[in-house]
Amino acid sequence: MLTELSRLIDVQEIDKVIQEVTQGLARLPEELKAGEAALEELKTSHAARLQELEDLKAQRRDTETEMADMEESIKNSRQRLMEIKSNIEYKAMLKEIAFKEDQRDQRETRILQFMDLMETQNRLIAEQIEQIKEQEATLVQQRQEVAVQVKKLQQELAELEERRKKVRKTVPAPLMKRYEFIRQRRNSSAICPVHEGVCLGCHMNILPQQFIDLQKGLKSSSALTVSVFSIGPMRWGKPTPPASRPSKAVRRTGWTSELPSSRPWPRDWTSPRSGSVLT
Repeated sequence: MLTELSRLIDVQEIDKVIQEVTQGLARLPEELKAGEAALEELKTSHAARLQELEDLKAQRRDTETEMADMEESIKNSRQRLMEIKSNIEYKAMLKEIAFKEDQRDQRETRILQFMDLMETQNRLIAEQIEQIKEQEATLVQQRQEVAVQVKKLQQELAELEERRKKVRKTVPAPLMKRYEFIRQRRNSSAICPVHEGVCLGCHMNILPQQFIDLQKGLKSSSALTVSVFSIGPMRWGKPTPPASRPSKAVRRTGWTSELPSSRPWPRDWTSPRSGSVLT
């Protein structure tokens, strides 16, 4: 039974690696999405600046048209000024011409401001174009790297699946079925070690009699079978005091936490103070 349990532990170790590889495959497209989102944001900002530049150009054209109309109006007013003979009308026309010239000068100042703003926008647009090119080049490189990583992980996953099939054939079908049931139901490790009376999956103390039964199970194939198959789905029921038969006592016991990867497993399966259980 210890040999079968050891092979089942090998299956679990392979399953952990398969899970990591599968998560890596799912994570790679997400990394690309971040780069694509950054590129899309740059393009959106670039389009907004282009629109701002077009708005500035339109405002400049309108102001230039107004300034040209104002120049024509000033020219006409000066021609009329030569025909006026009354001092009162002459002074009034001078004031009108001065007002129009002030309005013309204001529009000229606005045109200069528009030119400065357009120059700034052109500079920022040029910088954005460079940023977009750089981001596109980076994204192309990332896609190539991701494609290589995906191919490598897929190949590794295929090799792991093949290894799992070979090891699985060495595990009895009932034991494998129990393992698959617990692993899928918990989405976690199905086998956790017991060390010095403590389950290293959930860090809960095992009742003394149950721990004795588990120790006996490591020395007896029949008792160990009961322990391996039964310790597990305890979270749906309350612990029951050990009965006369170890199988019933252990069958009502279970733990649900994963084994932390940072804590090593005791490998001395025949140690009087350590053991392994399906949790």
